[in-house]
Amino acid sequence: MLAHCIVPPTVLAHVRYVRPPADSPDPLGFLLGVLSNPGHLLLLAAGGVAVLVLIAVWARWRPFEARRRAAIARAEGYWPFVPWMLRLSGGLLLLGAGTTRVLFAPDVTPQGWPYVLLTALGFLLLLGVGVRLAAVAGLAFYGVGLWIQPALVEIWDVAGALAAAAVVGAGRPSLDDMLAAAVPGRTAAAVGAGEPDERQRDLVALIVRLGLGGALLASGIVDKLLVYNRALDAVDHYGLTSVVPVDPGMWVVGAALVESGLGLAILAGVLTRASAVLGFAVLTLALFALPDDPVIAHVGLFGLSSILVVTGGGRWSVDALLRRLEPA
Repeated sequence: MLAHCIVPPTVLAHVRYVRPPADSPDPLGFLLGVLSNPGHLLLLAAGGVAVLVLIAVWARWRPFEARRRAAIARAEGYWPFVPWMLRLSGGLLLLGAGTTRVLFAPDVTPQGWPYVLLTALGFLLLLGVGVRLAAVAGLAFYGVGLWIQPALVEIWDVAGALAAAAVVGAGRPSLDDMLAAAVPGRTAAAVGAGEPDERQRDLVALIVRLGLGGALLASGIVDKLLVYNRALDAVDHYGLTSVVPVDPGMWVVGAALVESGLGLAILAGVLTRASAVLGFAVLTLALFALPDDPVIAHVGLFGLSSILVVTGGGRWSVDALLRRLEPA
């Protein structure tokens, strides 16, 4: 059985990829201890106020609005590439996991056949062959893995990429699309290479938001707070307090708030494109700050961030609600 093919890690965290295990017996006590320091509270309050002021200034005066709208219009024109971007996001992660013999996450190691299936599904997605079936199979495999090993919640972005790929199909370029032209009876619409309707666009935006926002929220809560001793060890190991000179505990809580805040904003669809761009920047900084962090852990996050720049929040988002409330 698959349950006997997995060697589980001891804790759930992104920093588990770069630091050894560390017991964290009292996450709530750790958080309250950091927040009990008046200086820490003042710093957090100042950061929160600064963010709110920036949003209020933008909402009131809308600087560079014409350029922003032009950039959004150009980004929306990239929709035909979204299926390809989804296949790359999910396919590269599955292929990388399979070829390095890990089960989605870099520290969850399958023994036996699972890595072969991951490799095959990754190739199918990248080549664009039977994409919907491959995506559903990969999603089911991830669901089984998550049930067996809850640590995989931090790779929740792969669920978003695979679910969205199952909705849109292969798109272009893909072997499915080429076969649609060469094989009688196959159509471009059948492989997802046709023009999508508005509902499909909105559904993809929602699924991608759930995948990316959920992964960032899980990283902020699990990675930084539930296993705070490991996060503190990472701050010390990489000398992060020399980059931002604050108490290590404040470093961990601040990182947790940033990731969790971005995750919640993306889940709700608040300033979706800006949140996605900021998330992309945070992920890029993390790669440089934690040089031992494997790239495979971020492929899906980078891909879904890029896709949200194209799709925006979609119909089922706070952004859309606010647009409907604007005076004509």
